[in-house]
Amino acid sequence: MKQAQTSSSTLSKNNSNGEEELELSDSDGNLDSVIVHPQGISSLSISPRFHGRSSSSKLVSDIFEHERQATENSVSAPKRSSPSGLLYKRLEYWSSFPWESESDILLNLSAFPEKDLFDSLVVLYFEQVNYLYALLHRPTFEALVAEGIQYRDPQFANVVLLVVAIGSRFSTDPRVVLEGTGSWLSAGWKWFSQVNLYNKTTMSVPRLFNLQAIVLYTIYIQDCPSQEEGWSLISAGLRLAQAIGAHRKKVYSSKLTAIDEQWKRAFWCLYILDRQFSLTLGRPCSLHDEDFDLDLPIDCDDEFWLQSNFEVSFKQPPAKPSKIAFIIRFIEATFILSHALRTIYATSKSKAFLGYTGHGWEERLVADLDSKINSWEAQIPAYLRFSATMQDPLFFVQAAMLSSTYHDLRLLVHHPFVAPGGKSTSITYSCLASCDNSARANSGIATIISHRLSMTPAPNLLLHTAFTSAIVLFFKLFSARRAGTVIDIAGVMAGVHGCMRVLENAESR
Repeated sequence: MKQAQTSSSTLSKNNSNGEEELELSDSDGNLDSVIVHPQGISSLSISPRFHGRSSSSKLVSDIFEHERQATENSVSAPKRSSPSGLLYKRLEYWSSFPWESESDILLNLSAFPEKDLFDSLVVLYFEQVNYLYALLHRPTFEALVAEGIQYRDPQFANVVLLVVAIGSRFSTDPRVVLEGTGSWLSAGWKWFSQVNLYNKTTMSVPRLFNLQAIVLYTIYIQDCPSQEEGWSLISAGLRLAQAIGAHRKKVYSSKLTAIDEQWKRAFWCLYILDRQFSLTLGRPCSLHDEDFDLDLPIDCDDEFWLQSNFEVSFKQPPAKPSKIAFIIRFIEATFILSHALRTIYATSKSKAFLGYTGHGWEERLVADLDSKINSWEAQIPAYLRFSATMQDPLFFVQAAMLSSTYHDLRLLVHHPFVAPGGKSTSITYSCLASCDNSARANSGIATIISHRLSMTPAPNLLLHTAFTSAIVLFFKLFSARRAGTVIDIAGVMAGVHGCMRVLENAESR
């Protein structure tokens, strides 16, 4: 914490209970400046946390500041000293779940669901989640379960418990709810709370099951108030992967094996989650792209890995579109995300080191990233291009994810140059137009998803994108009011409501 205080803007204040709170920002130059409002977004903090410029929290604080400036500059508008009147917190989402503090009661009981419930939850995990992460090889997992390995191997038991816990998020069976809570927000907690990832053996001799469990654990807590734990846990997972060389292709066999491919999948899941946490929290990535040289996952669905004839093993049938193509494209998009985080959102020292200084550095960097984003989008297979009329439910969600990722990357690249408090440049207005287009496109995707699906798909990237897009649309409203320009308010708010529906579909779980 002391290190953060010396390198960041720091402000102490008293909260409503008279206790001193600490606000941290990553102020570093014009584009990085953070305007601290006496009762702005920091009043929403559960506890002191550092949130950098790529985080949603920073974007919301910018919008509050912009709204305040617009209000003060309006002659007819009543004066307000703070936007606190706009803030309303539902405690069930802004405080820890009651059952989170009682997990030690269930710890290490190794109690699995009844057979019928167990089977249904495993199916839900693979149908709702695994095809979006490609972590587990389903035939291998099901074979190990059939052999009862979960009763003899504590590490595999962790994996199984987490699979059924995540599957519970999508179940309508009341048995997944933690007894005595009556809340679907507790779905799966009775199995999640049995998992123990932290032990000396895990940290000294990592196994494949350890990395898989870390990924699954993080996927589950992404939907909990304790999600901050995931940021540290993923970093530990990447360290464990490096400890056995899983990040280097030279440690893998030249002959494809199911075990090697599962190690690769586990590493790439850790990589993706690390970047997602860095994006949403505005913090540095744990592993730089130049520190590993691992091949991408093989573009072959699980059922075609192991064949009696090795000549056709690990080969996707030419006429059958693969489900794994999505994760490959998503990893490639994450490379661009990583580059953006290390350049646009870097400190001034890092920008200088990378050559992004002097006149016109913004134009050069944005143009370079735009080129990478457009090149990536052009390589998306036809069957993964989003359309409201897509029939296959699996490819529908994957295509929505990729399309949403495309627009989210464009928001990430352009919105720092239009945020309140930032210095206007020659690309400010073009960036504003790009943000507006991407936010409206994401709203359209969110609207279609909310109409087609009763529950929001697993990755919270869709939630992050919907939230960010809604905030950008609010920014458009405040900017128009400040400039005194005419705007289609109803149309913009329709876009906001489209984003909100995705969040509403997710809030019960």
